[in-house]
Amino acid sequence: MIIGYMRNLKKPDSLARTTSLIAKSYGIELLYMNPADVDIKKKKVYGRLLINNKWVDKETGIPSFIDVVPYCFKKETKEVMDFLKETTLLSEDRRNVITKEYLQEVLSKDEAFSHLMIPTHPMETFEDLHHYLNAYQKVVLKPESGLRGKNIYFIEKVEADVFHIGFNTEKWKVPLNELKSFFETTLKGKNYFLQKYVVSRTPQGDPFDCRVHVEKNGRGRWAIAKIYVRIGIGQSVISNVNQGGGVSDTREFLKANYGDKWQEIYQYLKKLGKIVPEKMEELRGKDIMTLGLDIGIDQSGEQFYLFEVNDSPSSKALKSDVAYFRSNYYLYVLKEKLNIHVKDAKEEAEALSDRIAQLQKELGEKDKALTGMEKQMVQKEKELTSKEKRLNSTSWKMTGILRKTKKIFVKK
Repeated sequence: MIIGYMRNLKKPDSLARTTSLIAKSYGIELLYMNPADVDIKKKKVYGRLLINNKWVDKETGIPSFIDVVPYCFKKETKEVMDFLKETTLLSEDRRNVITKEYLQEVLSKDEAFSHLMIPTHPMETFEDLHHYLNAYQKVVLKPESGLRGKNIYFIEKVEADVFHIGFNTEKWKVPLNELKSFFETTLKGKNYFLQKYVVSRTPQGDPFDCRVHVEKNGRGRWAIAKIYVRIGIGQSVISNVNQGGGVSDTREFLKANYGDKWQEIYQYLKKLGKIVPEKMEELRGKDIMTLGLDIGIDQSGEQFYLFEVNDSPSSKALKSDVAYFRSNYYLYVLKEKLNIHVKDAKEEAEALSDRIAQLQKELGEKDKALTGMEKQMVQKEKELTSKEKRLNSTSWKMTGILRKTKKIFVKK
């Protein structure tokens, strides 16, 4: 059974290879494909399959299920993606997408999540920015469509009309008029929203967060693939690993920074890994395959912050884990959602074992039949030999008179 694996990269990456190898053990072939590989008129896909550890071109019909990332939904691919929405089942179809601002608004009104929310506001004018800087002193500016921590700014009011702007590892001081110019040239009209800055830093002053990466498992339920800490070493804004940060083991990090509280904190992170994804599915009204929750923790270990819910989390730190969960989930989708029976390696082995046992049984029965025939033939040979002996004996006796008579005539 072939399923699609759609990404924008022309060449399959290591995650695609690992996922393909694991999926094969479940009887699933992974077709690596780009949006450009889809022929709408012919309803065909010209992708690549991993065969003998090499990616080989493959032409096939539209797969029944396609694992696709949000990055594939672009203006230039709209026609293809709209076609696939109506033709097959996609892991992500961008229907009912929850904006970061709306998510903050909804969860702030929910008693189960309100304590996690950071004050968040739309930012349309410079006056909005200036107002909230006066209210909070420090703010973080994020683009509404931002992915993987890109284009995020930190601004701090240090004096009446003096501010610090932080971006990645850079930090510079500006007066009020330059801040306004910065807003006009860099932020205006780009759908940025503003959040109150909250402290989630190591004792060394580096920003950090806990990434709770969750995936759907082979039963279609949420499972934690991995929890790890991202530390923005030398960064002024966030713990952005993509911009040069580092990764730490969660347990060791919590033990070192929160002492006896580490287990309680870790268990709460696991709890968030269950309830937040369920809430996201409720809000979107559809199944979701993967999410990355970015959780901040204050220095006391008492306050948690939900910085962001990423619907296309990076898998660099846990490729094998993600590949395992995805392969199992593919099998679940095919069997439970699409009613397609897929013989996995275990079933194939059991079927082969049963066939071998049947053949062995048939051969055994044939061997018995042949053995019986051999015994019959041996018995008949014995009987023939015995008859020959009797005939030879009778013939010798019958010819005895003739031999005697012959001797008499010869003497005469």
